[in-house]
Amino acid sequence: MDIKAYISSGILESYVLKLTTVEETAEVEKNIAQHPEIRAEIFLIEEALESYALEFAHEPPAELKIRIMNALAKEQLSVTSEQKGSGSFVTDSISQVSDDELNTEDKVLEFRPQPSATRTWVAAASWALLILSVGANIIFFNRWKGSEEKLAIAESQNLKIVQNEEILKANYEQELNILQSPGVKVIALSGQPVAPNSKALVYWDTNSESVYVSSMKLPEAPSGKQYQLWAIVDGKPVDAGLISGNTQMLKMKSFGKAVAFAISLEETGGSTTEVGPKGQIYVMGNV
Repeated sequence: MDIKAYISSGILESYVLKLTTVEETAEVEKNIAQHPEIRAEIFLIEEALESYALEFAHEPPAELKIRIMNALAKEQLSVTSEQKGSGSFVTDSISQVSDDELNTEDKVLEFRPQPSATRTWVAAASWALLILSVGANIIFFNRWKGSEEKLAIAESQNLKIVQNEEILKANYEQELNILQSPGVKVIALSGQPVAPNSKALVYWDTNSESVYVSSMKLPEAPSGKQYQLWAIVDGKPVDAGLISGNTQMLKMKSFGKAVAFAISLEETGGSTTEVGPKGQIYVMGNV
């Protein structure tokens, strides 16, 4: 289970806001019990909801309380009149109270408010809207954050692609410059029985005596092993240098003369000219 992807999916925010289905709720609670990371994320979401509510809470103006109390007074008198069957008397009494009297705090009628289904529904709806609003903000924030992370990863990948392209371009330009140099010989090294599909190219500048190896298609060297280039001079293999990697062009040791080149797989650090190749020859080609 990809916990990071699960957390960023928005399901945990929906769970905290009681918006998940029965199946989703069961799944979330199962994951909460199994994964401490998800349990911690639930705690953070709940804290964020509480902090959001406290941060954006506003104290209502004082005059709002007077208006609400007067409105509730009218409602209470109306309910009382219906219970006692003396509706006309109460109506007359209310009609005698002027708007100015109702709008002053010191003349508010004293009463004991009774529970009202309408008021309860309005309060519940207000809280639901607040919670939904906060939840939506959190969900959108998490999705935005996830998108931002994906964008950063994409930009990083694009940067690596550009860098690789620049490296390849530089290698091709270097290879082209070498090929265009007078006196350069290109020796194709073919796969030997141990690796018949392997191959490589050696560029030997007979004027400068520089040797380069490139376009290597060799099996990946096992741990503790390393490829080594050899020049066959006067019938004997001579160390031409160790190979690190098998893709880019590498400058090897220089030679004034050679009749062939070969690449062997050696222990890390290679072998010496005195000893010669200890490992198997993977590719070889004559000049």
